[in-house]
Amino acid sequence: MNAAAELFAAEGYASVSMRKIAKRIGYTPMSIYLHFKDKADLLDCICEQAFADLYRRHERVDAAISDPRERLKAGMRTFIDFALQNPSYYRATFIRKGEAMPRRDRIRARTAALKRQQVAAFLDPSASEDEVEVATQVVMVAENGVATMLTANPKRWVEPTKLIAAVTETVAKGLRG
Repeated sequence: MNAAAELFAAEGYASVSMRKIAKRIGYTPMSIYLHFKDKADLLDCICEQAFADLYRRHERVDAAISDPRERLKAGMRTFIDFALQNPSYYRATFIRKGEAMPRRDRIRARTAALKRQQVAAFLDPSASEDEVEVATQVVMVAENGVATMLTANPKRWVEPTKLIAAVTETVAKGLRG
């Protein structure tokens, strides 16, 4: 799965064949089919694994940090750190458009619900469902923006820790403004 994620991220899903993946890992294409129905099934498993890892990381943040503001910022850092530590998985999972993938979609929905809970806990208790949804999307856009920019061209930006701190603080201030 690591080799497939790297190839999908580097060359694009459409350009990668099961044969190319097999060649990269020194297996026959048929040996991959013993584990995955097809290329879409393989990508679904990659995405499921990535979201499961991200979900566990968010659970740890929720368990460790009680202050809603700090939990929101830590949740954003958690997402960005995941992308920086796993750039191939991040690109294959979050950048690629495509059809529904059942395993990925189940864990993605659970992960998004955790993010929404972090945002809702941060906002004023009188915030409407629409306000919570918009704020959640703002957080997701900000963390994906930083993750994408830092994984695509890390030398272009200021030191990552400074940038991440500035973005998380700015988003937290803006959501309360």
